[in-house]
Amino acid sequence: MVDLFFLAEAHSEAEGGFGFNLDILGTNLINLTLLVGILVYYGRGLISNMLTERNAKIAEQIQDAEKKQQTAAAGLKEQQQKLAEAEKTAEKIRQDAVANAEKTKEAILAQGAKEVERLKATAVADLNSEQAKVIAELRQRVAALAIKQVEEQLPQRLNDEVQNQLIDSSIARLGG
Repeated sequence: MVDLFFLAEAHSEAEGGFGFNLDILGTNLINLTLLVGILVYYGRGLISNMLTERNAKIAEQIQDAEKKQQTAAAGLKEQQQKLAEAEKTAEKIRQDAVANAEKTKEAILAQGAKEVERLKATAVADLNSEQAKVIAELRQRVAALAIKQVEEQLPQRLNDEVQNQLIDSSIARLGG
């Protein structure tokens, strides 16, 4: 097949007619120049329109990105303000809790002190009551023992003469 091309070229050169040029570098350069020229001439408007549209899309995307960035920055600022307010509120709640805990502690301590005093007073009252009971019981026992001893010794010491004297002194005291 290649032989056929060589024959056709040789024949065209000999007659001065049209033939195949097998110089690839030279023919490619010419072809590329023609192609670029045609593209520039006919494709200028098309390429220009495509580039203009692409430029407009890029500008629009940049504007959208800037708007989103501004919106995000505003949202961030708002959230930072909310965070600061929440931190202030949390600090106030913590301070209130500490104050309430201190008040509760003081109230519990005061109530505990009152309870201790009440228990002391109750213990003292119970002790005094028990002491009074013991004293009363001791008095009763002493009186019972004294009466028992008197009853045991009375018959030995009390004779008729002492009885008469006792009766007379009792009558005299009564006013008789």
